[in-house]
Amino acid sequence: MTELTAKEDLLENAGYKYHFDRMIYFNRETRRAFSLEFVEDHSREEIQRLLDEPVLQEGWDFHFNERASDSIKRQLAAALDP
Repeated sequence: MTELTAKEDLLENAGYKYHFDRMIYFNRETRRAFSLEFVEDHSREEIQRLLDEPVLQEGWDFHFNERASDSIKRQLAAALDP
């Protein structure tokens, strides 16, 4: 099993799905998302630590390698909300 596969399994087991068009892993229940680039560049332990953090009360919690603009965050939130 590759390191990326192990990270993908970790996210999938935590209820995350992959959005192919947006290239992100997301969970509508926790309202948290990780970019594919973030997942590739961070350790499994770091991702697990973030998964274990408390969920935000409002809005989405996005994890990217670089800070996303508010406009991008709004667009992603609109695309991910059911």
